Parts: sequence; structure tokens; C-alpha cells
Amino acid sequence: MLHCHHSGGIRFELSDTELVLYYPDGQRFASFVELAQQREIERQRAEEAEARAAQAQTQLQALRALLQERGIDPTQL
Repeated sequence: MLHCHHSGGIRFELSDTELVLYYPDGQRFASFVELAQQREIERQRAEEAEARAAQAQTQLQALRALLQERGIDPTQL
């Protein structure tokens, strides 16, 4: 059975198994599960970005050391 209710432009639909909410423009609100999945994806992206930043920092330090070994002051470049 499907029940529909409108409140301030937001539409609520209740079936036997779930409650679905819609924005006034008709777009469906994300479910709890969808929001949890999005958070996990963003967490993974953040971890990957941090790993890339750490790798870049390590490479930069290695290049600075190499320049200094060759008598070049990296701050003067």
C-alpha cells in the first residue's frame, strides 16, 4: 500500500517496506544506506589523497637531498 503526503513542497511516500522523501523539485532524498556508501567513498578518496601527498613530500625531500649532494642549494632555484 502506498501513501503520499506533501509538506512544504517535500513529498513523502510510504509503502509497506520503506519511506521515500522527495525534494520539491522531485529529486529523491538519499537513503541512509546511500549516504553511508557516499561517506565511505569520500573517506577512501581522502585516504588516497593523503597517501599521494605523503609520497610527493617524500619525493621532494629526496630531490632536495640529491641537489644538495651535488652542491646545489634548492632554496636558491
